[in-house]
Amino acid sequence: MNRTLRLDPEGMQRLGELQDKVILLEVVAEAAVPLRLYVIPTEDGVRMRREYEQPADVTISGTATVFLNQFFRGPTVSDALTIRGDIELGQRFQRVLSHLDPDWEEGLARVVGDIPAHQLARFGRGVLRWAREAVRTFALDGTEYLKEEVFVLAKRERVEQFLREVDRLRADADRLEKRFARLTGAP
Repeated sequence: MNRTLRLDPEGMQRLGELQDKVILLEVVAEAAVPLRLYVIPTEDGVRMRREYEQPADVTISGTATVFLNQFFRGPTVSDALTIRGDIELGQRFQRVLSHLDPDWEEGLARVVGDIPAHQLARFGRGVLRWAREAVRTFALDGTEYLKEEVFVLAKRERVEQFLREVDRLRADADRLEKRFARLTGAP
């Protein structure tokens, strides 16, 4: 972890600003005991502990899926992610993680040399681009299938038309109620 952090000096510096704070990450599962990981930022990276004698300054709890989404898609608001304690610290930690940008190519160049590292990095970026496009296409195709073939999801136009018809029916019912009240002489 710290080797990766060293590939992003700015991120390492921002993480160092959180020094002497204790962040508890709790990965919860339905029937299992939560996985607890204490993260202690330092100037040199982070220390991670399964147990820690002091209480955490902030506790961030969620499912593994929520944490993976936060990691891969960036920070998003989610009801499934709970922050207890120093909320500002939790948000700062989340921002630091979301802005980490390690220079993978530089780290790889130290091991295999500049030219192979550049080629591998270019290949990796291509694979990542392809994977993102494949996921996007799959999501669009899946949504269209559920709307058009299985009719599990409603098209936006159909939902909007239904809501307009409900509003019209509600207005008609109100007018009918007023007319009935007027005919029966009720107040």
